[in-house]
Amino acid sequence: MKAHQWTGDLLFVLLFSALAAVGILVMEITITPIRVGLALPLVLLLPGYAFVSALFPDAPAEDGTGFGAIERVALSVALSLAIVSMIAYAANFTPYGITLLPIAAAVVGWTVFFSLIALVRRARAAPEDRYGLTNSVALGVVPSLFTVNQRRRAGDSRGAFEPENGRHVLLNVFLVFSLLTLLAGGAYMAFAAGSLPAEEPHTELYLLSEDDDGELTTTDLPTDLSAGDTESITVGIENHEGETVTYTAVVYQQEVTLGDDGQTVESVNDEAELDRFETTVEDDETDQIAYDAGPTTDEDAYVWFLLYHDDVPEDPSPENAEETTRLAFTNEE
Repeated sequence: MKAHQWTGDLLFVLLFSALAAVGILVMEITITPIRVGLALPLVLLLPGYAFVSALFPDAPAEDGTGFGAIERVALSVALSLAIVSMIAYAANFTPYGITLLPIAAAVVGWTVFFSLIALVRRARAAPEDRYGLTNSVALGVVPSLFTVNQRRRAGDSRGAFEPENGRHVLLNVFLVFSLLTLLAGGAYMAFAAGSLPAEEPHTELYLLSEDDDGELTTTDLPTDLSAGDTESITVGIENHEGETVTYTAVVYQQEVTLGDDGQTVESVNDEAELDRFETTVEDDETDQIAYDAGPTTDEDAYVWFLLYHDDVPEDPSPENAEETTRLAFTNEE
């Protein structure tokens, strides 16, 4: 067997992985057909094919045992889905999360690593035992899935997907149909993904306080101020709306009666707007505003920060605000 016959498939896998990495990660190609053409094989076929090739460097034996082209393709698709899912699960525990960069980089790395191992293992095998793609295999493998060969020599065994009867032919038809459906579904999702936003538009509103080291934290927010006292906090607004937004924040106080658990609101005795301010935040930017917050009553009170993207209604309240957060001031007496 000539060198190109047992190395050609793996060299193609390595070349395609490199092109996909450059196109998706470096050049950041956004033209949908090209992106789909690079992403689908990388996700649905190549990781599994490289892994199967590393595990089974030998060609099928003359008696039919071993893995031929069709068995390798079927295993490659199934393993590719499992491998990419495993990589995505692992990426969830990294600082990057489930995003394109770590997943694509890991898939390419996996494919290249096991392709190189497969080349080494094939090189160490006897020349006559090395697996390789040949023209005869490429032309004959698909028709053999749907043809029952009744004329077999005694002692010959059948391949894993070689049909023995009409029922096996139907099963192979279902297998091929399933693989084509999977590829079509992957292509559709890849095309549809290009028209979807990277994430749902949203705004994050939160309060921060300064700890003893001067760092901003969500803990140790003021809770025991008396009427008229204030303490400096930071109001954080993160804009992920896809456009620049001018926000209006309304500071709103509710004097409440709490239950015995100190959490349940039994009644709201008085409500009043204390202040409001505006800020304009660019898309994917954060504005942190220093604010002196405190209650105007010695009774139990909630001081709300109500955020509005558009005009503020005549009667702002926690019920009609688009984002809310609050400070809870309790009377310990």
